[in-house]
Amino acid sequence: MHGRKSLDRMFSDKAAPERTAAEWIARLNADDVSAQDSAVFRQWLTANPEHAERFERATDLWDMVPGTAPSRAPVVTRRRALGGVAALAVTAVAGTGVFQAAYAATPYRTGIGEQRRIVLPDGSALLLDAVTRLHVVATERRRRLWLTQGRIDLTVAPSATPFTITAADRAMTAGAGRFDLRCDARDGVAFTAIEGRATIAATTSTGAAQLLTNGSRLRNDVIDRPELAATRAWTSGRAAFHDDTLATVAEEANRYSATRLVIADPAVAGLQVSGMYRMGDNVALGRALAALLDLRLRTMDGAVLLGG
Repeated sequence: MHGRKSLDRMFSDKAAPERTAAEWIARLNADDVSAQDSAVFRQWLTANPEHAERFERATDLWDMVPGTAPSRAPVVTRRRALGGVAALAVTAVAGTGVFQAAYAATPYRTGIGEQRRIVLPDGSALLLDAVTRLHVVATERRRRLWLTQGRIDLTVAPSATPFTITAADRAMTAGAGRFDLRCDARDGVAFTAIEGRATIAATTSTGAAQLLTNGSRLRNDVIDRPELAATRAWTSGRAAFHDDTLATVAEEANRYSATRLVIADPAVAGLQVSGMYRMGDNVALGRALAALLDLRLRTMDGAVLLGG
């Protein structure tokens, strides 16, 4: 794939998401993948929830195509990449049935305002946040999770088999420990080691594998040490904000309540908010924000509207 025209075609390919996902696998694994490729890929991935799901399937079906499975970091030559696209695209058309049959992967999802606890067959445990989608297989010989959307708390049980987590174009391999994992359009991919260690696979942008230790986080290819109380606030039904815009607060709050919080006046969308807030009651949150920012609040058609 060369030039802006090819990138635009991939980004706008709505008729065949399976093939587009397959082409992205080939492009991202090519030797000459560029920063522009990565940027357009992220646009395509977050433009539609179906894109993330198709890419998730394609990522794993890629490993099934003879001659494309890498021994370490997923790097293939252009000839191998383009040769694999056709086979992968055909295989991907088979859809969820092939994906689940090949990996014995179990799908889980949560809706707005829903959190769910799951104990996996290997003894590992999951807490899914609201609006989360994933597939997971956890057996004695294979432990892998694909996070398509949302956020999870993962407690990895001790085992000789490492646990691999894939979210968008990032992959992490972990031993026993506890990890906070997020994948969404606003924040991208964030892996946080609450307890334990994990290795983040190399990408074309990082050039080398990265190590997470207790309290460290990978976000946007950068490792930092966030305030864990803020990172973990969601597990107790709260959300922490630090100089976030009012629009961002509303977007986060709407993951937890069917009563939508709407910024009715674009002029106030950029106002900054900091603090810890209880999620799930957008009427109460709207009142708190209106008092904090001196805004007008009104309700209409089951929504809470904030304006100047």
